Amino acid sequence: MGGLMPNPPHSPQRTGWVILVLMTATNFLPWMEPLMGETLSFDLVAPARVRMSMGACLIAAALVAFTWLAGRHATTPLPRRIGRPRLLGFRIALVSAAVNVLLGSTVAAFGSHASFAGAPLGVVVGVLWFALVLPAEVVSSYLTGRGSATRRIAAVANAAVTGA
Repeated sequence: MGGLMPNPPHSPQRTGWVILVLMTATNFLPWMEPLMGETLSFDLVAPARVRMSMGACLIAAALVAFTWLAGRHATTPLPRRIGRPRLLGFRIALVSAAVNVLLGSTVAAFGSHASFAGAPLGVVVGVLWFALVLPAEVVSSYLTGRGSATRRIAAVANAAVTGA
């Protein structure tokens, strides 16, 4: 037969890790772009600024990974409104990655010291990131983990029913 063979129900899914990497990689845009703008001048970047940027990226990566694992090993049922948690998690991940790109591009275009609503743009971007992007990434990773656990549980149940 010419064509693709269907995947067996126990085949591993790697999209969860791809989603986690997407979110983690795009987190570096809004946090590292201000540092790049500052290093183009002759002034040194303040150590506190470097620690804040790197710390935010590392905290986000750890939170995303741990909530994905928590979702994957959760046993409580999800609300019925969430019919396809993996797809919803992927969509939220795409939106948060797009917001990260938008925030990083804004800082690249105007500089982190530009004023926005009376505050430096770097501070506004940091607040938006902690208030909107990071919580969205945590929800996304949990749902993605839950979606992969549901597939695994369903595959084991199907194998038990068919006797395979």
